[in-house]
Order: sequence, then structure tokens, then C-alpha cells
Amino acid sequence: MTTADLINIGLSEAGNNKLDRLKELGYFAEKIDCYRFAVGLALAQGVIPPEIAKRTTFLNVGSLDPDQTLKQTVEALLPDQIEGTTTYRIVERLADWGVTELFRQAEQGDIDFDQMLRGRN
Repeated sequence: MTTADLINIGLSEAGNNKLDRLKELGYFAEKIDCYRFAVGLALAQGVIPPEIAKRTTFLNVGSLDPDQTLKQTVEALLPDQIEGTTTYRIVERLADWGVTELFRQAEQGDIDFDQMLRGRN
């Protein structure tokens, strides 16, 4: 039996607060952009974040991933992680980790996107 995937996607409460703050600080024009970037960062770093204990809904999956590119990417890169859960639950975990990492860097002074994108994070 296949588990139905999420319709609405989110973060931990702490992650959501950090997402808000990153937008307020001007690192991202829209929270959705930060969310997507955070997923990519976590994938690039090769992390497998733990389950989110208490999540808060952020937005509809159709708005985040209208063509399912994000879903297909996670399924291709992390097929073993999806077993026993759903793809968008994994996306939430990746986003939460990525937002936390971005916020940590912002607190230390600035986010070095150039270094991050060149793979020297």
C-alpha cells in the first residue's frame, strides 16, 4: 500500500521562524525561493536530516513544485530514504536542515553564496 504524499508542505516551527528571518534580512526575495535553495543545499551537502518532530505548514506542494522537478530530483538522488515515508516528507526535512544552515551562516556574519555554489561550504 502506497502512502499518500503531502498536499501542504512545511518546516519545523524553528525552521519556519528562521525562514521568515532570512527573508526579512534580504537574503531571499521570497520565502519559497529560500525553501527551494535550502533543499538544494542539503542535497548538495549530502545530508540526511532527521524527522521533524513538530511541523508547521508553509505552502501547497503545487505552488512549491508545480512541475514536480523537486520531487523527481529527490526520488532520483535519495531513493532509499523514501522507503517508509513520502518524497515530500523528505523534502521538508531537507528544507529544514538547509534553512537552519543558511540561518547559521547569516548569524555568523553573512551567507557566502559564491562559496556555497562552488562547493566549498
